[in-house]
Amino acid sequence: MKEILLRAPATSANVGPGYDIFAMALKEPYDDIHIKLNDTKKVTIEFVGSNQNIPCEINDNTGGLAIMELFRRYNIRQGMHVQIIKNMTSGCGMGTTGATASGCIYGLNKLLEMNLSNDEMIDLARMGEVASGGSPHADNVAAALLGGFTLIKSYKPLKVIKLNMPEFPVVLAVIKKGQRTTRGFITYEIGEEKLKEQIARCSTVIHAIHMNDVHMFGQAIIVDHIAEPVRGSAIPGYKEVKKEVLEHGACGCNISGGGSSIFAVCEKCDTSKIAEIMERGFAKNPLFEKVIITSTSNLGVREL
Repeated sequence: MKEILLRAPATSANVGPGYDIFAMALKEPYDDIHIKLNDTKKVTIEFVGSNQNIPCEINDNTGGLAIMELFRRYNIRQGMHVQIIKNMTSGCGMGTTGATASGCIYGLNKLLEMNLSNDEMIDLARMGEVASGGSPHADNVAAALLGGFTLIKSYKPLKVIKLNMPEFPVVLAVIKKGQRTTRGFITYEIGEEKLKEQIARCSTVIHAIHMNDVHMFGQAIIVDHIAEPVRGSAIPGYKEVKKEVLEHGACGCNISGGGSSIFAVCEKCDTSKIAEIMERGFAKNPLFEKVIITSTSNLGVREL
């Protein structure tokens, strides 16, 4: 093959207490990625539609960095043109950068017939995340590549576990970040009692998935002592909206990835009500984009 067209899903990372460890794929939204090999020995990237000020330069683009890491590790020189058809809003904590990086690696693994393992592809794709957040975290790229619910078993060496995820309804308030990243402000000094609770909630998240219990899952994700205090304080109205959606049927609510988007899980019959609360609660926030009613998904990057 000389070209391939792929679809890469949005992802919600951390999923409450699982900072840099948990992530889950969403049915919608998604980006499409078209990779076409050529003989130029150069890698070029372009966006179809709005590029949302995302850089096209190889060393500044998450897909570009992932491709360069692949070439470096395996001593490859290959020209190609990458088109990214944007359907997702960038800079909202929905894993758009991870979708691009994982899509590029998945596509090249196919086109160059490299037979890389899932862990090898994830390890390459995560290097692209340096372009956006400054850190090669693997949670978003893992869920984008594999779909379902993913957890990082270890970073050295990188090992990822995928769980098949029940189709839980998700209501997503898409809000752009007020600043590029808040990662540098997060502290791990949370104390013994909060650490115990964090570990207990992570364990309950996994159990709830196995039990197909959206209520147990929601209760497990509503507290995060590591990232939520920092990222929540940077989102106007977050505490008030979270409180209201939990009072009106949401099983759980927290920040999606690095923020500033908010997600809630609930019963299907409550999705419209939760969406209305989010619309009203964030209406005055100039960075608020829209509300999406979607669901978790077991589909990762796939060929179209």
